[in-house]
Amino acid sequence: MSQARQHSFATLFSAVDAVEIPIIQRDYAQGRKQSADVLDAFLASLRGALQGEPGQALDLDFIYGTFEDDCSKVLSLLDGQQRLTTLFLLHWYVAMCEGQLEDFRARWTRRGRSRFTYATRPSSLEFFDVLANAVVDPPAGDSGWSGKLSAVLIDCNWFFLSWRSDPTVKACMTTLDAIARGFGITKGLYPRLIDEERPPVTFHFLDLERFGLTDDLYIKMNARGKPLTPFENFKAWLVGRVTNEPWAKGFDLALDQKWMDLFWRLAPKQNSAAVASAVDDLYLRFMYVMAFFDACIRLERGYSAPRAAVDWLQKLRQARGYIPLRELEAQEAFAASAIQIASVVLDHLSGPASQADIKTLERALAPTSDYADLVRLFSVVAWVNSGAVKSNRPDLEAERSRWDRVMSNLLTNHRIDEVYTASTTIRGVQALASHAGDLYDALSKADAIPGFGMEQAKEEIRKACLIVEDPTRESLFTEAESHPYLQGRIGFLLNFSGAPEEPFDRDAFVRYSQRARAVLDEGLRASAEHLLERAMLSIEDYLIERGALKFSFCNADGGTYRERSENWFRVIGRPAFKVLLDGVNADACSSLRALIGAATCTDWRRYVIAEPRLIDYCKERLIHRGVLDDIYLVSRKRLSGYHVELRSYALYWALQARPMEILPGLSYRYEETYDDTQPGLIVQIDAQDLRIAYGSGSWSCSGPSGQVPFPVALGEFMESRGFTEPKA
Repeated sequence: MSQARQHSFATLFSAVDAVEIPIIQRDYAQGRKQSADVLDAFLASLRGALQGEPGQALDLDFIYGTFEDDCSKVLSLLDGQQRLTTLFLLHWYVAMCEGQLEDFRARWTRRGRSRFTYATRPSSLEFFDVLANAVVDPPAGDSGWSGKLSAVLIDCNWFFLSWRSDPTVKACMTTLDAIARGFGITKGLYPRLIDEERPPVTFHFLDLERFGLTDDLYIKMNARGKPLTPFENFKAWLVGRVTNEPWAKGFDLALDQKWMDLFWRLAPKQNSAAVASAVDDLYLRFMYVMAFFDACIRLERGYSAPRAAVDWLQKLRQARGYIPLRELEAQEAFAASAIQIASVVLDHLSGPASQADIKTLERALAPTSDYADLVRLFSVVAWVNSGAVKSNRPDLEAERSRWDRVMSNLLTNHRIDEVYTASTTIRGVQALASHAGDLYDALSKADAIPGFGMEQAKEEIRKACLIVEDPTRESLFTEAESHPYLQGRIGFLLNFSGAPEEPFDRDAFVRYSQRARAVLDEGLRASAEHLLERAMLSIEDYLIERGALKFSFCNADGGTYRERSENWFRVIGRPAFKVLLDGVNADACSSLRALIGAATCTDWRRYVIAEPRLIDYCKERLIHRGVLDDIYLVSRKRLSGYHVELRSYALYWALQARPMEILPGLSYRYEETYDDTQPGLIVQIDAQDLRIAYGSGSWSCSGPSGQVPFPVALGEFMESRGFTEPKA
């Protein structure tokens, strides 16, 4: 038979002796309960094609198979099992309703055997042989079936009750019930079904071996065809939506070969059935992500959008399974233009895409993906569909690098953690893509970049202006932006190198960039000595307010934008940080230690500067400020948990570090508290416990009976170590 020829069910059997579902295939599944949506949608499409205008065929995409040898005319079906089985049952049902079973047998039986059969189980083979030859009378008149058609068939003397345990037979009975329910007692449909000149339902057949496809692809298609009928149905529906589009030539073939091979490479390597399921899951997930992008762009009202529109976005974003086709149609998903965009993206990802683009795709399709991952993928989608790419301009590689740099800076420094922000940002990316071929020039003339954080947008505009003035500055900015903590946020370095209205000081930028990258290195941010925190405290009380009298030393973590924006990003733009950088030389650690050693502050900061273990106590890097500059170090997040008082805890560590000859034999411990009890240092003198505490601006010493004078030796020690606050 001809290769890649369009066929109807009738013309296929004019070209082959028989169609066999081979033993390696699974049972017929389209009639299973969990596939009800798929079956209903497929039957509705078939009914529409049969009742529509002649000449307007429903195309069911490609089916694939092989022949045993060059002389054989028995087609072993590898892909298309579900569709052809349902078509066989529909032909039998319509023939039965319209008194055409004799013609049906002439066409689809040979020597008493069905020409469409299953080799998966003996009972399945027997069922198709018997059904093809069965004589069943439809209900008289137009009354319809009084019960289920399956019940009528099971009651026939030719039906073996053992067949009811065969999954294929059970699914066939369910499908026949659905056909009877959806089509009723048909009239005049049989001639249309067998019309070979103007068939209402068509598909394309490809002989895998004669078409020159590899054994590897044969295995992939065979494995992929077994587990997921919903994907086959979605694929056929998708092809049908672009059949008449000029750009869609070869779309169906790419969908089943080149593009599927992309997801085959991405799927985890497991047994063939598990890989097949993962391939289809990834493919569907990608398509739903593309529908999410399209829906975001079409969402016009942002935060005032209708609840139903937002719910649909969230459903697409979370989709990990099959969405009924009727729901996709109701939401106007996958218009021809949107499918074309997806096809361009798939061509890119299957061909010239960089490894970075593939990694972006993998993160977006992963079960743990977030909105930020999706928007990063959309930046790739927007680029490959941009005018710059379509024009194939000679400097495309350089423009792609600029696009990636700006997108990375904008997206990395922007919180995208809910659907409204995601949709707004996606529209912002789409708008920027119209300038993808001359991005820096466009940004240099812009006042704002809608859809992104205002601060980072202003920074990108300022950097674009500077680069347009002098393109050699781009490498300076890129080097600074690549720092693992800064990740594109270098506006403070620009400010340190001259105000926006002043000439750009290149030497100052290089100097501050090198020093900032050194002190914000992960090793220094997480230093056991807390060098950065203590050096900053030597310059000013830099702590960040967290609300409710809580302040933070800044966490070292910088994995997410939120972690960075709520910590050191709130410090690095301050004049005090510039002062710190002015005191840093080539050896950042030594420079910070020098700043710490030269500290002259006399308030509470001096204790933290002198003793890094005070910060160690604050697991969440939080303190609580009380009245009269009373400060409590919080072990976790709240004062209701365990906490210590800063000055008395500093005194505890000072005693720990004293030479043994000072206060010999002194016994002491620190008592942290988690309630209203004032924490303090417990000192044992003359077999008596004394509590040394600080509160309300002064030190106190109390024993079992109340306030007592400070032990002279301890008082002298405190004065010598700088604990000079008043004593009650």
